[in-house]
Amino acid sequence: MNTTLHLRPVNGGPFNCRPAAIVELPPERILTNDVRLPHDRTNIHKVRLFVIGHEFGPIGAVWAGCEQDAFDELVDAGLGDALLVSEEDQERADDKERDEWAHLGNAGEPADLTHAWIQEVEFVPERDWQLIARFAEARGSGVETLNDV
Repeated sequence: MNTTLHLRPVNGGPFNCRPAAIVELPPERILTNDVRLPHDRTNIHKVRLFVIGHEFGPIGAVWAGCEQDAFDELVDAGLGDALLVSEEDQERADDKERDEWAHLGNAGEPADLTHAWIQEVEFVPERDWQLIARFAEARGSGVETLNDV
C-alpha cells in the first residue's frame, strides 16, 4: 500500500515554482535514514523529508538537511537510478554535455537533473498523525525504509 505525502509549495522565482501537491510512494522508496519529527528541538541542522522526482513522477523520499544532500542520499541508497547517466550515454557525450551533469552520491556518479524536481514534505499533525507515528517507530527501530516498520 502506497504512502501519501503532502508537499509544500516552492516559490523560488519565475523558473523554480511548484504548487503544493499530494504524491504517493511505496514505503520501500521512503528512507528513514535521519528521521526528525515535527517540532523536534534537537533538529539543529534542519533535517527534513524531501521527495525527489522527474517528469514521470516521484522517485523516492529521503531525510536531509538540504537539497544537495537529499539527492546524494537518494543515489547512495540506490533509489536514484532514474537520474543517473548510462554508461553508453557517458561514452557518446561531448565535453559540453558532461559539464551539465551533476555528480551525486559518495561515488560522484554523473546524473542528468534536467527534468528532476525536489520538494519538502509538509507535516500537519492533525492530518498526518499516523505517518508521524510510523516515522517515530522507524526512528526507534533503526530501520532503513518505511517498509520495514
